[in-house]
Amino acid sequence: MLIEMNAESVARTIQLIIAPAVLMSVCTLVQNGILTRYTSVGDRMRKIDQERLDLLQKSGADTYWKERMNLLDKQIPIFIRRHGLLQKAALSIYVALLTLLLCMFAIALAVILNSNWLSTVVLALFLIGAGILVTGVFFCALEVRISHLAICYELRRLSMWEES
Repeated sequence: MLIEMNAESVARTIQLIIAPAVLMSVCTLVQNGILTRYTSVGDRMRKIDQERLDLLQKSGADTYWKERMNLLDKQIPIFIRRHGLLQKAALSIYVALLTLLLCMFAIALAVILNSNWLSTVVLALFLIGAGILVTGVFFCALEVRISHLAICYELRRLSMWEES
C-alpha cells in the first residue's frame, strides 16, 4: 500500500535517513585511518623483506648478522598477522558501509510502502551495520596492541645487543 507523500513526510523520511548517513561518515573516517595503517604495515613488510634479502646476500657469520636475521625472522609473522587484522578491519568497514547504504534505501522503501515489517528490517540493518563497524574497530584495536608489543620486543632486543 503506497502512502501519499507530502513535504512533511519527505522531511521526516530524510531525518530517518540521517542516522545511517552519520554512521557512514564515521565508517569513512575510521576506514581512512585503517587504510593508512594497512599501507604503512605493507610498506614496512617490503622493507623487512628487502633487508632480509640484503643480509642473505652478505651471508655473514658475525654476531650482528645473526641477531638481525633472527630479529627479522621473528618480526615477519607479527607483520603478517598485523596486515591480516587490518585487512579484516578494512573489509568489515566496507561491509558496514554497504549495510548502512541498504538501510537508507530500506528506510525510503518502508516509508513509501508504509510497511511495519520493513521497518523492522530497517532497524535490523542499522544494528547489523553498527555491529559490523564495531567489529572492524575491534580488529584495528587488536592490530594497534600487537604493534605496540612488536615495537617493545624489538627495542628490548636492541638494548640487549648494546649491553653485550
